[in-house]
Amino acid sequence: MINKNDLAKLLFEEQDLMLKQVDGLSHADSLLQPQPGGNCLNWVMGHLVVNLADILQFLGAEPPADLPNLEHYGYGSQPVLGDGPGVLELNLLVDTYLRLNTLVTERLANIADAEFDDEIEFFQGKNRRGYVVFFFFYHHSYHLGQLEQLRNLAGRTEKIV
Repeated sequence: MINKNDLAKLLFEEQDLMLKQVDGLSHADSLLQPQPGGNCLNWVMGHLVVNLADILQFLGAEPPADLPNLEHYGYGSQPVLGDGPGVLELNLLVDTYLRLNTLVTERLANIADAEFDDEIEFFQGKNRRGYVVFFFFYHHSYHLGQLEQLRNLAGRTEKIV
């Protein structure tokens, strides 16, 4: 069974990987479109940020009220096809990711084991809070893995991991 300390450690390792994948990329690079289709790096980064905000909520904490508007990046949202209304700058997405990741790992450090094991409502029905958070971590890891290919679109093909 995953425990909250292992999950926090994995989130920081993934943060390090994310930073390596976006290193040296511009906002314009983040808008490059994969062919024949799919989401650009900007949408994936925004979706990762939304996912961290969701994890924080499932851990029983509210995301900060001053977060940028993330509506363009939520589950089922339309792809980012270029700059426009609701499209956030890559550096803002990265900064927001770092902020939320810190809040999530702090919450994991402070949540009681019993609360981590509480049964909560989830789209699959009642589940253990730890399972729900791990489910979102799994989803997070899936999208984080997309960053390598999207980095390649910008001509950055060096080995990251």
